[in-house]
Amino acid sequence: MKPNNRKMLSHYVGTLFRYAPCRVTQSLTMMVFSGLTQGVGVVMLIPLLGLIGLNGAGEPSGLTRKIGRIFEWFRLDLTLVTVLCLYVGIVAVYAGITQYQSVLNTEIVQRFTKAIQDRLYRALCRAQWRCLIGTKSSQITQALTSDAQRVGFATQQLLQLSGIFIVACVHVWVALMISIPMTLFALACVSVFLLLLHPLNRRAHSAGETLRDGMTKLYGEVSEHLGAMKLARSHGLDSIHEENFRVITKGVADQMVLFSRINSTPRMIYEIGAAVVLAGFFYVAVEIFQIAPESLLIIVFLFARLLPKFSSIQQCAQRITNALPSFQALLDMERTFMENSEPAASYPAKNLVLENYIRLSNVCFRYTKSIGAWAVKDVSIVLPARKITAFVGHSGAGKSTLADLILGLFAPESGEIFIDGQPLKGARIHPWRQSIGYVPQETFLFNDTIRANLLWAMPRATEKELWDALELAAARDFVSRQPKGMDTPVGERGTRLSGGERQQIALARALLRRPTFLLLDEATSSVDSEGERRIQKAVNKLRGELTMLIIAHRSATIRMADSVITLSAGEVAGAEPSQAGSAKAKRCPPSYV
Repeated sequence: MKPNNRKMLSHYVGTLFRYAPCRVTQSLTMMVFSGLTQGVGVVMLIPLLGLIGLNGAGEPSGLTRKIGRIFEWFRLDLTLVTVLCLYVGIVAVYAGITQYQSVLNTEIVQRFTKAIQDRLYRALCRAQWRCLIGTKSSQITQALTSDAQRVGFATQQLLQLSGIFIVACVHVWVALMISIPMTLFALACVSVFLLLLHPLNRRAHSAGETLRDGMTKLYGEVSEHLGAMKLARSHGLDSIHEENFRVITKGVADQMVLFSRINSTPRMIYEIGAAVVLAGFFYVAVEIFQIAPESLLIIVFLFARLLPKFSSIQQCAQRITNALPSFQALLDMERTFMENSEPAASYPAKNLVLENYIRLSNVCFRYTKSIGAWAVKDVSIVLPARKITAFVGHSGAGKSTLADLILGLFAPESGEIFIDGQPLKGARIHPWRQSIGYVPQETFLFNDTIRANLLWAMPRATEKELWDALELAAARDFVSRQPKGMDTPVGERGTRLSGGERQQIALARALLRRPTFLLLDEATSSVDSEGERRIQKAVNKLRGELTMLIIAHRSATIRMADSVITLSAGEVAGAEPSQAGSAKAKRCPPSYV
């Protein structure tokens, strides 16, 4: 095994022991007891064979005499009934220990897998938005599902490997008690097999890396096809995705077959080799060492069971090696998220109340630090409290990026953002986010009821609060007309509702949070004129109650704003009162600081 692989295996085993030291130690202890009881049960066959006359008329062997003295010490008669009862009792104890150990190992595997998934998901939830948008969702899904399950399978194999190794040691110990030369002869043959098959572990690790790459492509293809399914169907391009999927699945299937071949080769070699070794072993034992019949039968029985265990050890080692790339991928992703984590939130955090303004002072930002074009460059503006401000500009002007900065999703590369004079950074970010209502351009609704989608934003909301939020979003009437009211399912991503209805539910969900700042990002871009009219009505009802920022293209939506800020290439190109602001004879506060 290469040094890097050994290091990763050591890290993996160490992680398992750190996670559940007591359970793993208990499992290993049970394995020792299981191996000992199995060994004692095998030893009990020696006096049993002697009692039924398989040792002939000669003197009993040394091991048989030792067992006889043990019976005398416990004041037990060495009779057929006594030996059989003791043998059955030992087997019963072994079966009970094995059953308990099996359940314990399953608990260790499942809880360890869950712990790895929870750790990664916790790091995911705390990672900076810049890091998250730079990671493919299909890679995250694969890590949390396929990779975590493969690590769980490797854990199962590791525990199984430990149990097999302990039982093998007990078998060797019993065999040494019977005949040291013959035991050493058999172990030498097994060692030769292990050396010959060692290169297969390297092939197993390489196959594991290739298999994981194939699974990454598979998850990515499925994710992209599902995301673009409507577009692909509209353009008649489903066949392209179908062909890509077929090629990827063929690669994954080929890798699975290759690993099966790598994994089954040792078993074949061991089975052939075992037959050769047992034949030579039997010849040497009879012709050279002239071992007693009952001892010969027991030692042959031991090694007939022992050789397949060495084969199992080899196979378990290969399966563990095959899963190490998945463990490495999980660690790498977790490390990336943790290195790019946000400051920890202190809960319960008190919501902020915006009293005066949001101010951006010489804010600059680019998606790749130190290189690339500026997405936002030297922006200094003020958004007054309880007013409606609109961002306008062509696509790529920086509107959404600037909004994400105000939401606290990104931190400026230079410059600062102030909320009522306090910098938006550190421990202030989380209370600020809790004070925000956000309606994105692409409305996302869960495949559940209207009620469940609202409660997602505020789980403890009362029935009255839910209906009040729907009323504020001008959605109460259409929800009341639904067959089951708020308990009506909305379908996958809200497909059972119209575009305008989805936006209204999203607006109600945002308002249920009782925000001090409401951001509408192209909230009317995908709705018809009636839907736009209802949303405009809802926004006008909220005028003066909270601070609103609207990103829009439509002139009707822009006219609702008290002031309009025009962006171009990430910079402020102009700022002026809108028609709504002029009609009220109110000047917008200076947009430049």
